[in-house]
Amino acid sequence: MSAKGSSHGAAGKHAPVDKSAEVRTYLIIFASLAVLTLMTVGVAYLNLPHAAGVVIALVIAAIKVFLIASFFMHLRGEGHLINYSVAVCCVLVLILIVFVLPDIGIHPAEEAARRALHDLEAHAEHMHYPPEAADAPAAPAAH
Repeated sequence: MSAKGSSHGAAGKHAPVDKSAEVRTYLIIFASLAVLTLMTVGVAYLNLPHAAGVVIALVIAAIKVFLIASFFMHLRGEGHLINYSVAVCCVLVLILIVFVLPDIGIHPAEEAARRALHDLEAHAEHMHYPPEAADAPAAPAAH
C-alpha cells in the first residue's frame, strides 16, 4: 500500500478531503436550520391568519428539507436518477398539500375563538386590580 493511496489501485484513490471546510459547511447548515426553526416559532407568535401561518411554516419547512437532503443526506453529489426520484416525491407532496389547503382556511369556530380571546385580552387591559389584592390570601372570617 502506498503512502498516498489505498490498496484498491487507481480506482480507489481519492483526492484529499479538507475536513475543516466540511465541518464549516455542516456548522453553517446547522446554524441555518436553527435560525429557520426559530423563524417557524416566531411565525406562530405573529398572530397571523391561520392559512397564512400554515403557508409560511410550510415554506420554511421546505427550505429545511432541501438543506437536510442536500447536505446531510449528500443528495447534491448523487446522480440524476436519485435526484429525479426526489423531485417526483416532492411534486407528489405538493399535490397533497394543495388538496389540503382549502381545509386550512379560517373556520367560523376558529374565528369566534379568536374574537373571544381578543375581547378577553382587551377586557383584562381595562381592569385595574391592585397587585396586592391578587396575591394576598383571603382573610379568615370573624365569628
